Amino acid sequence: MAAKRFIFLIAGATLAAAFSASAAWAAPFAYITNQKDDSVSVIDTADGEVRATLKVGKEPAGVAVSRDGGRVVVTNAGGGSITLIDGRNLQVAGEIATAEGQVGVAIDAAGRFAYVADWYGGAVSVVDLENRAIVRRLPTGSVPAGLVLAPGGSRLYVANRDDDAIAEMNPESGETLRTVKVGKHPFGIALDPAGELLFSANVESDDVSIVEVRTLSVIATVKVGERPYAVAYVAPYQRLFVTNQYDNTVSVVDVARRRVVDTIAVGEYPEGIALHPDGIHLYVANWFDNTVSVINGLSLKVERTIATGNGSRAFGEFIGGV
Repeated sequence: MAAKRFIFLIAGATLAAAFSASAAWAAPFAYITNQKDDSVSVIDTADGEVRATLKVGKEPAGVAVSRDGGRVVVTNAGGGSITLIDGRNLQVAGEIATAEGQVGVAIDAAGRFAYVADWYGGAVSVVDLENRAIVRRLPTGSVPAGLVLAPGGSRLYVANRDDDAIAEMNPESGETLRTVKVGKHPFGIALDPAGELLFSANVESDDVSIVEVRTLSVIATVKVGERPYAVAYVAPYQRLFVTNQYDNTVSVVDVARRRVVDTIAVGEYPEGIALHPDGIHLYVANWFDNTVSVINGLSLKVERTIATGNGSRAFGEFIGGV
C-alpha cells in the first residue's frame, strides 16, 4: 500500500509539474526591445516581473510575437539582422542576416513567416522562420515603417513614411494593390480584429487617420498629442490608444465619435504599445524612462510601472501567448 501511495504521489507531482510548466508558457509574456543595451526584457504579465533579459543583436527596435507565443522575432536596426527567440523556453534561438535599418515586423498566424520592413531598401523581406532564410523581397514605397497583416494573411498593409501613404499588398505576389494618402509620416499602424478599419499614427501631422479598408479611404482624421508613434485598438469599447512621444502621454480616441476622450500620462517618450490578450490592459514602452507603463483600458489609469532595460522601444505586437 505504501509503495502504491508513493507511486501515486510521484505521478501526481509529475502531472502537477507538467501543468505548471504548461501554464507558465501559456502565461502572456511581453517582449520589450531595449535599443541602447542590445537586449530584450521579458515581462511575465501575470505578475509584472521581468523573467529574463536576453542579449540580441545591435540596437533592437521592432518585435513581433506569434499568436501562440512560441516564436518571437526582433529586428536589430543597427545590426542588419533579426533575432529569433523561443517563447517556450525564453531563450535566443538564432539570428538571421537581413538588412540594416529594419524596424517594423509582423508574423503570420501560423508563425512560419516574418515580414520585415527594410527602412533604407524600400522593401519588405519575407523570412522563412523554419529554414531561417529570406525567401522574397517585396518592393514598397519610400521608407517603410510599421506593417500589419490582415486577418487570414491575404493582405499586408505597410506604412510608407516618406510617401505619407499606406500600401495594401498581396504578400504572396508582392504586388501593391492599392494605396491611400494619410497624414504626414505615418509610422505605427493597426487593424481592427475584423479587418474593416485601419489606424495610422502620423508622426509629423500630430494626428491619426482612420481608414475604411473596403474602399481604402480615410473616413476621419483625429488630432492627438505631439509626435504620435504607435497605436493599439480595443475593439469591444471602440477605443484607440495612441502613444505621443513628445507629450509623454497616450491619447484615447473614441473611434465611433472620432474624437479624443482622455489623455493618460505615462513615462518619458512613449513608443511601442500593445494590447494584452485579456482585452483590457495596454502596455506602453517608454524609451527615455527605461520602463513600461501598464494602463487599464477601462479605468484609463496607469496601474503599474515596470523597470526594463536601457532605451525601451518595443515597436510592434510585442505580447503573445494566451
